[in-house]
Amino acid sequence: MLASPSGPHVILLGNHKGGSGKSTLAMHVAIALLKSGHQVTSIDLDYEQRTLTRYFENRRISAMTERHPLDLPDHHCVDDMRERGERWNDSDRIDALSEVLRNVHQSCDFILIDTPGGGSALNLFAHGLADTLITPVNDSFLDLDVIFSMGPTPETMLKPSRYAETVTRAFEARRAINQQEPDWIVVRNRISPLASRNERSVVEALDKLARGGMFRTTSGLVERVVYREFFPLGLTTFDSFETSLLGVKPSMSHVLARLEVRQLITALGLPIKAEEIPAAAAGPETEEPQDVTAMDGDLRQLVQPEQ
Repeated sequence: MLASPSGPHVILLGNHKGGSGKSTLAMHVAIALLKSGHQVTSIDLDYEQRTLTRYFENRRISAMTERHPLDLPDHHCVDDMRERGERWNDSDRIDALSEVLRNVHQSCDFILIDTPGGGSALNLFAHGLADTLITPVNDSFLDLDVIFSMGPTPETMLKPSRYAETVTRAFEARRAINQQEPDWIVVRNRISPLASRNERSVVEALDKLARGGMFRTTSGLVERVVYREFFPLGLTTFDSFETSLLGVKPSMSHVLARLEVRQLITALGLPIKAEEIPAAAAGPETEEPQDVTAMDGDLRQLVQPEQ
């Protein structure tokens, strides 16, 4: 598939809270798109942790040492775009992100952005670029509190929390520029393999919040050891399960992980045709994205950090 004349589709992984599995999801979405035959540019804005960048570095090393072909996107890390020792602020990082977008917007089908936790101006600006926003949350009311303040019971939904306010502000800026409605998906992630009362309560709370129309929900990845084992090898569920590559004999957990990731890719509803998703059905069609480079200046005006 060639890049759309109006520009690539921007997928952003965002959540103010760390530890929700953003980078693991970002990696699997990127590889799924690559294996579907698309050109993908990935951008790591988490210049402190650099988890996605290290994941791709591990993947590159595995491909070289094992002499096994592994798909890789055109990857960029904000921290690597500056001279060592030079201090950067958020304005500099926004400039660096904008430069990447200008350079790649006609050469790829998808731009995937992994963001850090916290509410920086860089994070706010990046959210305003998203066609699809993926927010992973753990099955915990502490995680839901990042989106909506939680009261003593699931029925006690208070005002939107800081992250929901960030998303609202970024989306309002986006609508003011091109009248497009970004797709916000809250993904239940790192799910316990054992059902519990807490899990049911979290699901009920999320469903109630989703009925408000701000976002939709879907299930993500179960908490499995295999995902932790994939990271140092740079592997995903879409790669070969050969023992020589994995280092261990594949188990039922590997098979189940592959199944749940494919189901997640389908549920995200990215603009991919049915035959393009690796061994999965396509999700709903979405509108063509707008040219992110054309929105850059407007977003800088409309999405300003709070004073």
